Amino acid sequence: MFDFQPKAIVWDLDGTLVDSAPDLASALNTVLDMRGFFTLPVSEVRKMIGNGVPKLVERGFNAVGVRPDTAQLADLVEIFAREYKACATDNTRPYPGVVEALQELNSMNIPMGVCTNKPEAFTRQILKGLGLSGFFRSVVGGDSTSERKPDPEPVLACLRGLFTEPAASLMIGDSVHDVHAAHAAGVYIGVVPWGYRSAPVEELGADFVIHELAGLAGMIRAAGQTLKPTAH
Repeated sequence: MFDFQPKAIVWDLDGTLVDSAPDLASALNTVLDMRGFFTLPVSEVRKMIGNGVPKLVERGFNAVGVRPDTAQLADLVEIFAREYKACATDNTRPYPGVVEALQELNSMNIPMGVCTNKPEAFTRQILKGLGLSGFFRSVVGGDSTSERKPDPEPVLACLRGLFTEPAASLMIGDSVHDVHAAHAAGVYIGVVPWGYRSAPVEELGADFVIHELAGLAGMIRAAGQTLKPTAH
């Protein structure tokens, strides 16, 4: 999959580490209901996730035929944030194999960070609520820097927190925004086949697809063995 031994790993959050769609949909539907609109199925909301909270709220209201202006959207986002804070870990869970993979990588002393377009406060709330915060030395949210993914700045900021250069790092994500951000930052990236996107995973342009996170630690060990000089 890769021919170097990563010195650090940057993870996306929503759609990669955790399935947060049920709680995002719950908060969005509460706001829609408060405004007198019909609610949306979780399956539809899943397709709206990935560009941060304002874009999620905007897409949700677009889906019911509303085009909120800047001021209206700001008000709706404020209401959404209040509702989401109250339910952010009600039904959000790590994907199968995530906790085990993080435990194994942590035992290998590989520094890890999270780089997401979700606001940093919500990110930390979810990581703490699910017992995952101890695995990550660097957390960068969609409001932690002036830009969001697919811009490379959040990825680079996360790596600065890990004191690791891009060329020595690996990123794991689930979307084309992750791929573009990683490549723009000079970071090798693998994508998982679950998560939130519209295009097939093979068409995202990632360096590789990892179907089982349980195999990631073994891949890293194998890369390290391959790079060891052969004794003569």
